[in-house]
Amino acid sequence: GLSVHSGIGEEYMQDQGELVIKGIRIESKVLQERNVRPCGEGKCIAACCSGGVWLREDEAPRILKWADAIKACLPADRHDHSNWFESGKDDEEEEIGTSTVDDPARPGQHCCVFLQPDRKCSLQVVSQENNLRWPGIKPFYCATYPFYTEDDALMVDDETPLKFKGAACRRPSSDKRPLYEIYKMEAILALGEDGYRELLSRVDRSRRR
Repeated sequence: GLSVHSGIGEEYMQDQGELVIKGIRIESKVLQERNVRPCGEGKCIAACCSGGVWLREDEAPRILKWADAIKACLPADRHDHSNWFESGKDDEEEEIGTSTVDDPARPGQHCCVFLQPDRKCSLQVVSQENNLRWPGIKPFYCATYPFYTEDDALMVDDETPLKFKGAACRRPSSDKRPLYEIYKMEAILALGEDGYRELLSRVDRSRRR
């Protein structure tokens, strides 16, 4: 199994209490040291794309601006962009999210409408091909994965990889590091450059005590 050392997170919480940065409470697991590395090319089965994702207000319009390029990445039965989004309620508020379709790789299961047959995200592919600044047109809540925010807290999704046989979301590594370092780009996106610097500073101060 993968080695997990929760010391940093637990020690910080015991010494300092809750760690709150820019109004966001940092879950102790974000500070954990683990012998893992991010998912990589070739072994990803897109477990994190098994459902749709809630979108921020400006994201659907930005995605639609690239509709032609996105359609070129998707099967013909997904080219009708009027079926790309659906509304629903998140915490009792009306929200827009990406639609789901039958997953061709997993009979009886669903996946995001933007997931290509090769298990790559068409939104990320289009962003990279057109040199769009990260995260491009990839939704915020996808780009911060495996971190996610809920009730003003930054948390780690450890559940999704357990539900999918063969998922390589956390690949073994001989190098043990805190999750916020392993997923630095995602943490910066979630907290901002200034928030990430504050996180490093406060954890460093805690270690020195």
